Amino acid sequence: MPAIPEFVLRKLYVPDSLTSTDGGFTFELNNTFAPVTLTGLSLTLDEILCNTGLISISIPGHAEIAVGGISDDHPFNLAVNVVVKVHVACQAPRIQMVIRVDTREAGTLQFAIAPKHTESAVLDNKQKKASLFTRLNRKVKYVNHVFHVQQDAQHPQYHFAPPANWMNDPNGLIFWKGNVHLFYQYNPFEAEWGNIHWGHAVSKDMLHWKHLPIALWPDAKGADAGGCYSGCMVNNNGTPTIIYTGVFPEMQCLATSPADDLLYWQKRPQPVIDAPPSDLQLEGFRDPCVWQGTGGEWSMVLGTGVTGVGGAVLLYRSKDLIDWQYMGILYNGNMHQREGLSTGTMWECPSFFPLGDKWVLIISVCGLQGPMYTIYYTGQYLVDRFIPDGPPRLLDNGEGGCLYAPQTFVDRKSRRVLIGWLREARSVADQVNAGWSGAMSLPRLLFLSKNGELCSTPMIETESLRDQHEMLLKPNQLSEVVRGASMEIVIRIPPDTEKWSGVHLALPGGQDEVEGILIGYDCINSAVVVDCRHAGGVISAMPIKSSGFQDQLLHVFVDGSVIEVFVEDQLPISARFYVSKPQAMRVRLVGDASVELWKLKL
Repeated sequence: MPAIPEFVLRKLYVPDSLTSTDGGFTFELNNTFAPVTLTGLSLTLDEILCNTGLISISIPGHAEIAVGGISDDHPFNLAVNVVVKVHVACQAPRIQMVIRVDTREAGTLQFAIAPKHTESAVLDNKQKKASLFTRLNRKVKYVNHVFHVQQDAQHPQYHFAPPANWMNDPNGLIFWKGNVHLFYQYNPFEAEWGNIHWGHAVSKDMLHWKHLPIALWPDAKGADAGGCYSGCMVNNNGTPTIIYTGVFPEMQCLATSPADDLLYWQKRPQPVIDAPPSDLQLEGFRDPCVWQGTGGEWSMVLGTGVTGVGGAVLLYRSKDLIDWQYMGILYNGNMHQREGLSTGTMWECPSFFPLGDKWVLIISVCGLQGPMYTIYYTGQYLVDRFIPDGPPRLLDNGEGGCLYAPQTFVDRKSRRVLIGWLREARSVADQVNAGWSGAMSLPRLLFLSKNGELCSTPMIETESLRDQHEMLLKPNQLSEVVRGASMEIVIRIPPDTEKWSGVHLALPGGQDEVEGILIGYDCINSAVVVDCRHAGGVISAMPIKSSGFQDQLLHVFVDGSVIEVFVEDQLPISARFYVSKPQAMRVRLVGDASVELWKLKL
């Protein structure tokens, strides 16, 4: 369909319909063109993108509908000659309002309206009186919301989580001027994906985190008007520099900070890469990972998918982080492969780095259909191409891709550290009701095994959190001292066991007895198992090779609604669980295991 001129689109706006209300304003649109299917609506008010959570629409005879709930999966059908009232819970524009409507039939329709002087003046007088109260009221509501979230027993204590609302990918991990900085994909308005900003936190030990002000937010006139998506941070000759993906469309953007506390960021007005290679038909173009070579030249890898081929990683080079040259496809998968682990149609959040005598490529697999999970390759990096030394392997063995979009960095002790997003296993409705979503994994130290496989272990610094201690040595013995949802468990399983052995995290007594989690070793199937099916989660199983001569050690961390299980010379299992009273959980010994417990305290 040909583009509709903006002067024609402006006829959708009902003149003089802009009206002040308590805490906001309304206006009307009259669809005089044709029936249309809305998949999204957004407003930019005086060059500031309005949070969609503050916008709702209504038509005569129907209740208001939140704009944030309109999507491709949940469209809004609008008949012809129907007046739509738009309700906005923020200050009305004084200079310009840009209305953007996404439709199935005509694509994106966008036009600008300049409120009449009389409309603006009347609104100004009313809103000047209300603005101070409104801002104060919003701050009070946010503080109350954060307080409510922090009181939630399912909210992690020593795993990083947002103060409230939505969080996904870790971004910009870096050790800078004595501190570790963690940025992350953040929706500051609600516990659902959307309105993506860069949240920010800082820590000395990666266990005690301090929340800082938002680092990046969408610029209505910039390349990131649709959101500040994932990216990384580098040290450019003493200048902290963020390279990230702005949308829509997907472009690579850059920002620098003039201060060592990294609280203020200045965006480059133009993207550093404004489009993908023209000779490729791609499914995506995002999530830069940047590093500096020994000669001072910068390299960047980007996640993508080649249509009809599969997931891929693109390679770029630059001398100054501004002018980038496309070097080709670093490596790509095969979506048609039927044997082994599927590598899907699109790769997100690539992380590419040297470790020991190999290079490691970590990618998160996604697509329009199929599961999401994270895989890795080890191999050699030769002449702008990655040559893997074997098939892909899972980076984490949690069922359903619990750990996703991880990022790595080198800490002050020169250790390669990985932190990933631990996705929720509960419904979107439950996340919204809880008021928060998402947690980060514990920092994991990466190393290569004797066989050249990637392994990880928790930092020894976690031992500083240990408080009360207890041992369980008899079958069915129940913990008395250590209880609750913040604990460390070391399970020791003898090599000659013929029983399912491990622990049962239970809520003893009453109707809550049916809730619980099983963590242990299944000797029949030679697998480590984390079973959260009776706690709102799923079951995960990781086959392992037992030596037959040594005890098998399982190192478990439990925190609110998070479980991480580390196995010697293996990769971990991550899981989410949701019991009614996590603060009442106790540990019961199962089978031939012996158990050492600590209550953890920040």
